[in-house]
Formats: sequence, C-alpha cells, structure tokens
Amino acid sequence: MEDGVQVRLKVGGQGIADRVIVCSSSASRREGLLGLTELQPGEGLLMAMPKGRRGKKGLVTSIHMIGMRFPICAAWLDEGGKVVHSTLARAGGLYFASPQPAWYVLEVHPELIATLQEGVVVEWEAVPG
Repeated sequence: MEDGVQVRLKVGGQGIADRVIVCSSSASRREGLLGLTELQPGEGLLMAMPKGRRGKKGLVTSIHMIGMRFPICAAWLDEGGKVVHSTLARAGGLYFASPQPAWYVLEVHPELIATLQEGVVVEWEAVPG
C-alpha cells in the first residue's frame, strides 16, 4: 500500500470510515495522529507494519498515546484484515500493544470500538481522487 493514499473501510459490506489515510513509511507511522486536536467520525489511519515487524506481537507493533489529546479506537489486524485485538486507547497512555501477531494497526474514532471486535474482517479500498 502506498503511503498517503486515502482508503474507505468496510465491515460486512457496510462502510465504517471513508477518510482513512495509509501510513506505510516510517515517518508517517511515527507522526500518526500527533498534532491533531480531534478526530472526526469517518477519519483515521491504517498503519502498515514494516516488513520486519509484520506478524509480530507486543512492543514491536505497539502504539503510544503520548502527546495525544483525544482517545481513539486502536485495532490490530492480521494479513487478511481480521481484527486480532482492539482497545480504547486513551490520551496520554504510554503504549498499547496486541497480544496477537499483527500486520496492520488501525486508528479510528472511538465510536467504532463496538464494531472492531476480535474476529471482524475489515476491508479497504482506495478512494478515487
């Protein structure tokens, strides 16, 4: 996936977010959502783990919330887009990690926490632009 591409997310054929940016470079993953004052429904990031971290768990696929000003729903996905772990990540939290191997980390509006439970498959497609 190309860094900076905007994608639309679906679960069970239903759209859940339509303004999600792919972060596949080290710089874009590091920046993440830092600097934003809020996250609107429908917005988020889909972070693709670098080759050496794909399929790993714990600290190497973790996220931090240091400097964040709002909570997010964080969901770790396997190579097929299945949610393997999700949590409500609160602002200021040191780090959040998946106990299961992950290839992607999805950071979206906290209202999606009930939707993005373990076992749910998330599909994405590029938004024409």
